[in-house]
Amino acid sequence: MTNFTIHGLCVVTAESKRPLTSIIAAAIQGGCSMVQLRAKNMDTCAMLEQAQQLKHMLNGTHIPLIINDRVDIALAVDADGVHLGQSDMDVHIARMLLGKDKIIGLSVENLEQVQQANTLPIDYIGISPILSTPTKTDTAQPFGLDGTRQAVALSLHPTIGIGGIHLHNIADVMATGLNAVAVVSEVMSADNPEVATRALVNYLPPFRYHRVLTIAGSDSGGGAGIQADIKTISACGCFATSAITAVTAQNTLGVQAIAAIPIPVLEQQIRAVLDDIGTDAVKIGMLHSEEVVRVVSRLLKEYAITNIVLDPVMVSTSGHRLIEESAITSLKQELLPLARVITPNIPEAEILLDGQSLTKQHDLVAAARELAHRYGVSVLLKAGHLTEEQLVDILYDITTEQTYQLPSMRVHTRNTHGTGCTLSSALASFLAKGYALPDAAKAAKDYINAAIVAGAKYQMGNGFGAVAHFHHWWQ
Repeated sequence: MTNFTIHGLCVVTAESKRPLTSIIAAAIQGGCSMVQLRAKNMDTCAMLEQAQQLKHMLNGTHIPLIINDRVDIALAVDADGVHLGQSDMDVHIARMLLGKDKIIGLSVENLEQVQQANTLPIDYIGISPILSTPTKTDTAQPFGLDGTRQAVALSLHPTIGIGGIHLHNIADVMATGLNAVAVVSEVMSADNPEVATRALVNYLPPFRYHRVLTIAGSDSGGGAGIQADIKTISACGCFATSAITAVTAQNTLGVQAIAAIPIPVLEQQIRAVLDDIGTDAVKIGMLHSEEVVRVVSRLLKEYAITNIVLDPVMVSTSGHRLIEESAITSLKQELLPLARVITPNIPEAEILLDGQSLTKQHDLVAAARELAHRYGVSVLLKAGHLTEEQLVDILYDITTEQTYQLPSMRVHTRNTHGTGCTLSSALASFLAKGYALPDAAKAAKDYINAAIVAGAKYQMGNGFGAVAHFHHWWQ
């Protein structure tokens, strides 16, 4: 799965008497967001040549090139991804061949296929056709606008609509909730493809970030707290905003001092973000005092925020206590029930369970379930404090009462400072992007594990170093 945001206008190619590259160059100038090469009746050599030309043209534009049907062509030119039909290569095989960083789209022709696609390793679905069109004559009954709304609501993946979309109905089509639309003849057959593309793009909603607000303390060492949160949220493809609860003087050796941000200033930070920018998810980290817990709880209720990831930070990696005793009671009573999911480690879970001891892997399933039902929240219980070589984090989804195991092998490194902040921020980011909770938890687990592995080889300071938040760039 990729961090590419599905949005805007996709131009799908078709046969034309004009050079394909000139049409696509004009569409790029007009503002298209994706190009899909479709050449059903073209031989392999000719299609490969066109794919190479388009790949060269799109290099440096951040506009992805998607190859229709042909995984072999996509691999040959290192395209950004493929779009598959229901009768094309199985998406699991395509994912294995293309790897996790390529885009895979899948056409769906009815609501049953939308439901089936929710479990597949793809990046978007192409709802097809939206309306009747002479371009797509071999597909099922059009979804129509009402059917498209149902498909969008049912899908756990981003959605692109195609079929019968033109200048006079694009606004109505986008009003169904689609992330993007695709057109063929509206651009490919236009006298001026740049003007035609720009006219269509003008009817689309503006690009919008997936936003995550982090409410946490500052770490002067940069490995945890607000600093780790902002790095993680950015690395996961979201826009980070912040409200700082406290300033700490710390490094890899530990915390030397903590200074609280005045409560009115903390409240003004949160209001400033939510009144103007808004948010798609909130990540909560270090809340050191009862007063801080109460003001955060009050504001989350006032703004009706529900997509909340709470990391109940109580003790630093170096063993420094980060929360007052009175704040723990307020946390349990006022804030935990507001969260969608909490991400305690074992010591934090033991505190939340009033001293219950958790020493073995098999203790965690029952503990996660008990935490969930005691506080009315889903729980991602982290296993990092156990001694086994295989660590299995436990996700208990209270909405479905399902338990999920998220295994990984222990990485032997001292660079574990900020792992809890990083995991919870990644989880909030994937929830902000619309992932279902189990999918978001798995993606967050994969992210933190890769960050630990990549950061293990570095040395920073004389104590517990940080993980490699931008590990995709550092490899």
